[in-house]
Amino acid sequence: MRLFLVDGFVDEPTCLGVPPSIATYPRYIAGAAKLAGAELEFRTIEEMRLREYRADGCDAMILVSGNPVPGKYLGGIPIRPDEFDLLARANRKLPIYVGGPIRFENLPFSSPNLHIVRGDIERFAFGLLSGHEADGNCRTIEELNAYAEAGASLVTRYPRFPDVIVEIETGRGCPRREHCSFCIEGNYETDFRSPEAVAREVAALYAAGVRHFRLGKQADLFAYGSRLETWVEGFPKPEPEALRKLYALVREAAPDLSTLHLDNVNPGTIARFPEESREIARIVADADTPGDVAAFGMESADPEVMRRNSLKASAEQVKLAVEIVNAEGSFRVDGVPKFLPGINLVRGLPGETRETFRLNHLFLKDVLDSGLMLRRINIRQVRRAPGTPLSAMADFDAREEKKLDAVFRRFRELIRDEVDEPMLRKVFPEGTLLRNLIVESRRGDWSIARPIGTYPVAVNLPRVYPLFTRLDAFVTGCRERSLVGLEAPFHARRASLAELRALPGLDRRAGELIARGGATESDLATLPVYPKIAPHLRFDDRP
Repeated sequence: MRLFLVDGFVDEPTCLGVPPSIATYPRYIAGAAKLAGAELEFRTIEEMRLREYRADGCDAMILVSGNPVPGKYLGGIPIRPDEFDLLARANRKLPIYVGGPIRFENLPFSSPNLHIVRGDIERFAFGLLSGHEADGNCRTIEELNAYAEAGASLVTRYPRFPDVIVEIETGRGCPRREHCSFCIEGNYETDFRSPEAVAREVAALYAAGVRHFRLGKQADLFAYGSRLETWVEGFPKPEPEALRKLYALVREAAPDLSTLHLDNVNPGTIARFPEESREIARIVADADTPGDVAAFGMESADPEVMRRNSLKASAEQVKLAVEIVNAEGSFRVDGVPKFLPGINLVRGLPGETRETFRLNHLFLKDVLDSGLMLRRINIRQVRRAPGTPLSAMADFDAREEKKLDAVFRRFRELIRDEVDEPMLRKVFPEGTLLRNLIVESRRGDWSIARPIGTYPVAVNLPRVYPLFTRLDAFVTGCRERSLVGLEAPFHARRASLAELRALPGLDRRAGELIARGGATESDLATLPVYPKIAPHLRFDDRP
């Protein structure tokens, strides 16, 4: 049997699968196909758009899809709602099975050859391709481990390989006894993969050429390996030794890796088990690579919103978690903080009022004013996924919602101006060197580049570079939620007007310097920022 597999790019609370990130689902399906003895044709949704959605010479198609927490993306555009029917019409005789996080959505497909798989798509794929009953029920950890290892080589077929970062699943389900109202992780039973199984998958990916890894696809890495025996307020006690073993084996499996980052960490776990969590933060900061970020799902600083939606931690508890990770991970390696927290806020939860936005703003200002660092602040609109407690709650009054939306936009701008920008300047001060950036997009005469990693910061460069150019850059400032930078080394005598204007304090003189034939060392030495950027500057008389 020949299977046509399409990666439609997913984005869910525990997994990012938009390039350069590669989700678990396509690799697991590829592993299931290999173990079932089936042939596999693979394309991303971006590639399918170029071939007018046709899948020739195959017996069935599996499409991976689902974006319960959609965002803005540089590396690719996930499948659009209209494209499901475009795929179906281009392949009328082909059964198309759609799976992944989309299983929790209610999409009214109009094409008769489109079928939603409500269970685990990888187990369904194995049943379909091996001739066994394709029931799609939950796969076991043993099945997952086999699929993950067997499907590792699929990464080489992604257009951006080897410039990809691979999501590694350490476990599934949220280990809390009570779950946030909006999150789909509560629909899964909690289970953890063994460190040995994770390391075998990492070894297979490493052998295939992967050098960038993210321990994602989990709700709370700090709870990894918990025995689920000791509880405080519904949170299980963390097991530092489980994390120590996990990181040691991953490092052993990929000795020359370039990136080892993580994703979600529950601030409620840290606040209730501060000593164990402090040890885990130290383990992570010792073993990871610089620029790592623990995404804290705070959602709201409003006690009433927290109560009504069973959120994880109060504002005071989240701040304690921020302090602990800062204490253990904020030291710099090559100028970049090793391991910092990030904050996720959610707009649209029951109980939200004008006061909610004020409290969110005050919390973030307090973190900033306390001298603590956050790598990122993410504010997203909640989605009511079927099967979650939120889906059964009453909808908001439309008129009140509209009024709140205007208030929300005003506070969001306050956060961007009063917290995001000064926080970016604190994390990435002028002169910071960022290595191995990849140009992913262009806007007018500017290029936008990012490093490979978890929540990579975007750097705006005032020059047009070919897409996927690799370069180093140093920071000269920030704009919105991103940085402004110049390629390093920076050859000042050959710089354009736009590049010279990106140097702090030089804007008005830049045209004069260009007219004189370019900037000299004496021209730039008068800038207040000169001591910070001097190591990255080159002049005609300097090699």
